[in-house]
Amino acid sequence: MKKFLYNLRHNRNLAIGTVMVLIVVLVAIFADQIAPYSFDDSYVAPKFTKPCSEFPFGTDDFGRDMFSRIVYGSRISLRVALLAAVIEICLGVSIGLLAGYYGGNLDRLLSFIGDLTWSMPPIIMSMAVITVLGKGLTNVIIAIAIVSWASYARTVRAKTQSLKNMAFVETGAAFNETDFSLMVRYILPNIVPTIIVLASLSIPSTIMNTTALSFLGLGSMPPSPDWGLLLSNSMSYISIAPWLAIFPGVALVFTVFAFNLFGEGLRDLLDPRLQSR
Repeated sequence: MKKFLYNLRHNRNLAIGTVMVLIVVLVAIFADQIAPYSFDDSYVAPKFTKPCSEFPFGTDDFGRDMFSRIVYGSRISLRVALLAAVIEICLGVSIGLLAGYYGGNLDRLLSFIGDLTWSMPPIIMSMAVITVLGKGLTNVIIAIAIVSWASYARTVRAKTQSLKNMAFVETGAAFNETDFSLMVRYILPNIVPTIIVLASLSIPSTIMNTTALSFLGLGSMPPSPDWGLLLSNSMSYISIAPWLAIFPGVALVFTVFAFNLFGEGLRDLLDPRLQSR
């Protein structure tokens, strides 16, 4: 704990990012206490009420409180970040370990699949996957994870190749440890810091991609308070109620910026050779 506090004092990105991420997390956890209304309470005020002391973010075309909807929307952003990260890590780390450890034809096959996935625009591939799975936020998360695992696999593969011939792995092999045991007990623990950094840096793009797909009508469905859906709905009223787009946009930028700073801070902490300038 003392070491973490010391790093916070000397790592500006990590300190600011940690505070901002904590704000997002606390808002999501205590949304029921923070929001004065439920996200789907209609006609709590006249529609298109401008921001005021009672409704700081105004109301939408159904008279719903925008502040409450944005607060509840933070839960969706965190759900997206966590679920997608878990799926990406499971896929990417497993494939990277297998490719890096065994090499040969298996490595060439898995690397080809990874490079092919890496070369495709994530949004386009996600839309193709959603066409098969169907619309919905859960399917969007799965689709994005399916097309975003390659960055984990490439990094884990390279790390595994550099570790598998080291003395402590060869010692385990000399004691008849199985390949699975060597990968999980000896190699994987040495890759965990890298995985943590990759996860923290990939979360912002995951949130942005999910928001973009919801904006296009492929993710959350009404009356969900998903920020992408709020931005999509605001386009019809941008000239008469610009606050419908401004406040969800600010919330999205704040969250993405928070995780970016946090990820860069972790990278600087865990790998000083890559410190941000």
